[in-house]
Amino acid sequence: MRLLMIAFACAVAAACTPPTAADEQSVDSTPQGPPARVDLPPLITLEGSLPPETHADQTMRIDGLLARKEKHLGQKIVVRGYVISKYECPEGKRCEHRVWLADAPAGGDKKLVLANLSEELSDLLKVGEQYVVSGEFARQSPDGFVRSAGLLIYQQIEGVEDPAAKEAEKDSKKPRFRRRRR
Repeated sequence: MRLLMIAFACAVAAACTPPTAADEQSVDSTPQGPPARVDLPPLITLEGSLPPETHADQTMRIDGLLARKEKHLGQKIVVRGYVISKYECPEGKRCEHRVWLADAPAGGDKKLVLANLSEELSDLLKVGEQYVVSGEFARQSPDGFVRSAGLLIYQQIEGVEDPAAKEAEKDSKKPRFRRRRR
């Protein structure tokens, strides 16, 4: 039994000894094949995968604008898109009217909020109709509505006359009478 334990201890000690230089040479002397071949997919160019920025008439596309939002923040832009839905204020509450625009009448995953609309103007806009809208591209509307993807603060819509602006124009043209001081 004692002999068996000594033999076991010697076997364990031999297995734990560090390799010698002769052992390393025998490992390195094995013939090596050609270098490993790595097949990777081709590089993806990001600019090619972005949607076009503008239409042929140089109005901005909504998906192109949202893909490059940092470039256009704080700038006046002109966008062409379809009204896909409207925000209706809850009964009895006063709020800012907004509509959502998209590149296609059916919508899609890229939508732009058009903010700062009067109730009368919002009522004039029809869901499914295409409009050319100009305004400032921002992250926050004047009433405090925030959208990290960006929103368009309304300034003008081609072919649609803003009733609130028309009323303000009428008021500015009215003659104002001053009392004479005696």
